Amino acid sequence: MVGTISAVRTLSLLLLAALIASSCRVAVEDFDVAAIAPGGSHSALVASTLPAVGPVPTSSHWHAAYVVRVCDDVLPPFESDNDPLGVHSHGDGLMHVHPFFEESGYENARMSLFADAMGFEVSDGELTLPGGGTWRDGDLCNGVPGRVFVDRWASPDSQSQAERLFQGLDEIRYQADGELYQIAFAPVDSFPVVPPATRLLFEVSNLASAPEPWVDAGGFDADTGLDGVAIWKIGAVGTEPCGTAAPERVLYGEVRCFEVDGDKLAAVDAVESARAVSLNRQPAVELRMMPKLLALINGHFASSTNPLALAIEVDGFVLTAPQISRPPVSDRLVVLGGLSNAAAVRLAEILDN
Repeated sequence: MVGTISAVRTLSLLLLAALIASSCRVAVEDFDVAAIAPGGSHSALVASTLPAVGPVPTSSHWHAAYVVRVCDDVLPPFESDNDPLGVHSHGDGLMHVHPFFEESGYENARMSLFADAMGFEVSDGELTLPGGGTWRDGDLCNGVPGRVFVDRWASPDSQSQAERLFQGLDEIRYQADGELYQIAFAPVDSFPVVPPATRLLFEVSNLASAPEPWVDAGGFDADTGLDGVAIWKIGAVGTEPCGTAAPERVLYGEVRCFEVDGDKLAAVDAVESARAVSLNRQPAVELRMMPKLLALINGHFASSTNPLALAIEVDGFVLTAPQISRPPVSDRLVVLGGLSNAAAVRLAEILDN
């Protein structure tokens, strides 16, 4: 981890050398700018129609590149390393988002946490930067009225359209790894500056496209509910023929066979509710766990540092086998990997009965 941070610092120093001037500011013309469609949407880039849950506490480690711009000046990155809740920076032009607690994870992972850590404030119509300086809607930029806004790209592709936000600025949520942000006071029709640290995202995050769906959640009776569902700890994984092991139900590829470690937990005793969601642009299912499932997970980590592999079994088939690397900080468990939107919706329906 230390080596990674050191490498990022070295790259960022080279990347942001243009910012080191006597004024600590550089004109917009010295940076890449991108076209924008004010009020545009990036919904096509995420799991469409599914609500985004945000980064999972103690598990997700996301990054977003940002730039701060006042009129025609691009400011250097914030230097603060304050990190009370797991949303911080290393002076590298990146927002590091790995929430420590539920209060800074899921839907609570917001830009306001980064602002608090860095010492700036952004709200509707007002931007205050550390060290002094407050800009409000209507103040002038070279004789032209300016406004406070945030531009957001939903992916690290700076050529994609950015969404220009004027309202709810202190409520902006992180919805995926690799987002880009311009925090600005500038004329309303100005082109956004592409964050200089954008290229660093590919060094610190895995931004590969999500794999093709492979979970086969179709073919179950419409009335299939919790009576036919079990959740259990996986003891061993083999290949067909499965014998007494539970086979995996997949759309294509090799079928794995899962052996049970311990007792099966009836889903009616394990899941309080379920819903289909999007996590980091991938379809997923969020479970609200009952105490027995929480106890199973915490019991594993009480005696082992190895990840826990769970099986979610429906009518004798394992539909998905999530791996849990750390004990959860709440009763929420997000399951993803190999799901299509339709499969996530169907699995959530089954688990929510």
